Amino acid sequence: MRQHLRDIVRHRWPEGWQIRHVWFEQLSASKSYIRRIEFEKATEAVLTDGLSKTLAFWKTDRFDRRGMGAVGRMLDEFDRRKAGLVSTTEGLDSRQPGARIVFAILSERAREEAKDIALRVNTGHEAHRLEGRRGTGLPPYGLMSPRLADGKPSGLVAPNPLEYPGARRLVDLMVGKYETEDGKPGEKLSGTAAGIKLNQEGFRTRTGAEFTPETVSRIVQSPLFAGMVPRTERVLDEYGQPTGKWVNTQEPLLDENSDPVRCGEGVATVSEWYEIKAGYAERRSADGTRGRRDAEYLGTGFVHCHMCRGWMRHHRGYYRCVNRSSKGTCKGISTRAPRLEHALKEAFISHVTALDPTDRVLHVIARRWLSLSDPERKAQREHAEASLKAAQARVKKLEDDYYVYGKMSEERYEELSNAQRLTIKTMTTKLEELGEEEGDLTVLMDHAALREAWDDATIGTRRMLLKSALNAVYVLPAKGRGDHTPIEDRLTEWDWVSAA
Repeated sequence: MRQHLRDIVRHRWPEGWQIRHVWFEQLSASKSYIRRIEFEKATEAVLTDGLSKTLAFWKTDRFDRRGMGAVGRMLDEFDRRKAGLVSTTEGLDSRQPGARIVFAILSERAREEAKDIALRVNTGHEAHRLEGRRGTGLPPYGLMSPRLADGKPSGLVAPNPLEYPGARRLVDLMVGKYETEDGKPGEKLSGTAAGIKLNQEGFRTRTGAEFTPETVSRIVQSPLFAGMVPRTERVLDEYGQPTGKWVNTQEPLLDENSDPVRCGEGVATVSEWYEIKAGYAERRSADGTRGRRDAEYLGTGFVHCHMCRGWMRHHRGYYRCVNRSSKGTCKGISTRAPRLEHALKEAFISHVTALDPTDRVLHVIARRWLSLSDPERKAQREHAEASLKAAQARVKKLEDDYYVYGKMSEERYEELSNAQRLTIKTMTTKLEELGEEEGDLTVLMDHAALREAWDDATIGTRRMLLKSALNAVYVLPAKGRGDHTPIEDRLTEWDWVSAA
């Protein structure tokens, strides 16, 4: 390649001139954030090292596509050292009279050409995504990208036979579609717990490594994992100009009907994916960055010691006062966990079924019950609300950058703000379609039906329902060792959620 370039340059080179070195570069000449190593070496050879008085290039748009500002500064530096820039195909030498104005026109034309190319490429990619073609890059674990008959990428995803069993097992663990060793329905596992379980069962990632919490989160939260086209956003620099970096928002691309754009068959269904996303959101703390461990026992957070008013936690089959076990500041109360949890269950069922159908608390419980029975709808609402809030925040930032700080041009501002306003309109329409959640009160008004539903629910579900009705309950101390007082008589100061 270098010899070929030498032959081209020599063919157009003025007679008697000698070629000292050829620099070959394939990087973009239009992106300011890309460092062009060969370009820097070539200019340094003339401006710093003084190895030559002439730097030749094939064409102006190959030399620089950042416009006449960048090319003009380079011409000033060359003029200062009595050196010249030469375009071999255009027959230009910066030392000739009138050459600078021609370089300025050609460099601006090259800059506009770069913008046109970027526009055509981005428009094409966006059209492909809306048609259900995911773009480039490796799909998540468990999936593959099949090729067409002519060998070209199809832009779709399909299950990878080698990885699908492990990926599907991961989904089952995180949505609770599995049985424990004793044949009972399994609990929904967090990403950390599911990864540990996969490692124990001998599954490994695509690279042969063990599953870490970060790996699991990256896999299951990708829209591609459910066969949906992901929505990407371009990273902007401090002046609001686009860079060459794109970030995955971990959100599906929506069509004009506010429905996710599909790009093949995923490992998880859309409902399962939204359920997993909702699980991550529920475990996220207020700052949105750290997770919290789910409580494993029914009474955690509800049961308090009557003597010191402190918490009681589960330990080896008992609920014990934490101030007694950890601080020694209380004489302590303890009671067997099974009978306490049974009393909580009976109290919840009796309290809820006794509520008036018009009671606000009953409707709160019904809505929570609905969210558990239809996790996809709940997750879609949360996704739409989060997207709407984020788009509104981005519009405000764009307005500050344009009107207050003047960081971007009017054309760029209109392009970016219109995209965000389209997102706001789409998410608003989506929320209107989903409507307000209205729970079914039937199961909550029937004593037998509510008991059956409670027995079929997981610990997490029971805790969520209990939390919708109960704030706290306090446990009285036993009268002495071997006290046979029913646990119901030792539970006092029931703090039920008020209808006010």
